[in-house]
Amino acid sequence: MIGSIDTCFLIDWARYRRREMLERIFEYIYVTEDVLAEIYSDTTLEYVSEMLARGFLVIYPFRREAEPIVRRAVELSARDPRIPVLDPPEAFALAIACREGGVCLTENRGVLLLVRYYEEFGEVEVWRSLELLEYAHRIHLVKDLEEELEAFSEDTGHVFPKKESS
Repeated sequence: MIGSIDTCFLIDWARYRRREMLERIFEYIYVTEDVLAEIYSDTTLEYVSEMLARGFLVIYPFRREAEPIVRRAVELSARDPRIPVLDPPEAFALAIACREGGVCLTENRGVLLLVRYYEEFGEVEVWRSLELLEYAHRIHLVKDLEEELEAFSEDTGHVFPKKESS
C-alpha cells in the first residue's frame, strides 16, 4: 500500500512514540516540496530526513501531471460553502492519492468533505490518524485501540472526539 501525506499529519506522526508504524503499514509515502517547506521543528525535520534517506518518504515526481486534479479540488472547495478552501499541500496529497490509487493521509476537514460530497473524488481513500490507528488495530499492530489513541493524544496534543473513537 502507498500513501500521500500532508504537513499536519506528518508533524503529528513525527511526535508520536510509535511513528515507525507508518513503515509497517505503507510500502512508501509520497510527499511534495510544499509540505517539506512548511516544516520548521527540529523533531519533524529529523524524522523527515531519516525517512527520505531510507527511501520511505518519496518526493512526488509527477507534480505537473497532478496539477489539474489539484486545481479542480481547490476550485470546488472555494466554490462550495460546505467545504473549507484547500491549500496546495492538502490538495496535492489528495491529488496524488487520486492519481496513484493510494491512501491520502490528512487531518484536513476540507479534504474529507470534498471526498464525501463530490463523486469524482469519492473513490479516494482518506485516512486521518484515527483511521490509521484503527487499521493498525485490525492488522494487530495495535493491541488496545483506546490505549493507543490516548498515547497518540498525549504525544501530539491531537484530541479525538469521543464519538469518533468509541
